[in-house]
Amino acid sequence: MRVFRSPLYLDIDILVPLANYHGIEVMVDVALSQRDRGERTGKAGANVALPIPGSPGFEFGGSRGSEAEITQARTVKDHPTNALNRLLDELAKANDITTDLSGSAITRHQIVECDGDWEISPATDVGAMLTSMVTIMSQNPSALESSAPPPEFYSLMRSDPERGSVVLETTLEGADQLHVLVLLDSGCLVDRASLDSLEDERTVFGQVDVFLPEGSQYSLEKFFLSGFSRAIRRSISAEQLLSGMGASFGRPMTINDLKIDGPLVVVKPIAIY
Repeated sequence: MRVFRSPLYLDIDILVPLANYHGIEVMVDVALSQRDRGERTGKAGANVALPIPGSPGFEFGGSRGSEAEITQARTVKDHPTNALNRLLDELAKANDITTDLSGSAITRHQIVECDGDWEISPATDVGAMLTSMVTIMSQNPSALESSAPPPEFYSLMRSDPERGSVVLETTLEGADQLHVLVLLDSGCLVDRASLDSLEDERTVFGQVDVFLPEGSQYSLEKFFLSGFSRAIRRSISAEQLLSGMGASFGRPMTINDLKIDGPLVVVKPIAIY
């Protein structure tokens, strides 16, 4: 039985090349020609040009009793949600997708579909604060001299940016209690979906990016600061910034809040539904 998935999150930049690789066309422009022929009356030799939305325009003209022709070019695109469902069905048919994320079953770059009880990781809030502070420091280096966050930090934190780095997480029950991290961009939320709608029972379709065994740690610092140049990241101490913010917010905050213990799998999401 086929199931139609309605995504709450969809990364078109990853979906398109993967779908094309499997012979599924998505977001491909198709030019159509539409003609309307009929008798026109009017003054001989008259020529009129009028615009049509979606095309350069159309023209008709000629003498009394002559035929006029209208040509309109339109663009037709395959809906990404339709392409997503076709891709998932094709991958399942070819046995090219796995739902088993145990250490012995997965490899890097493998395509996976993971059901779980998901929640937004607390590391997301810490990472958002760190990103805001580095943004301010990169624009105003003198703010580094203060031990407390500058006033503009609080206004930046109160804003609701359209795009931002978010960590979704769950722990899969089993012998190894595998921790799964999904690193996503909130700018890929579909329509009116919110970050809250990604929590609870959801399915994540994506690609394995990292697998770490027990005893290892994965740092999210680079993920949250990926929008900054290497020079800026090296010139600013994330540990120092987080310690200063912790004092201002009345709770300890360290770089360890951005480190997750293994065993864990990091998934680059294509869709969440």
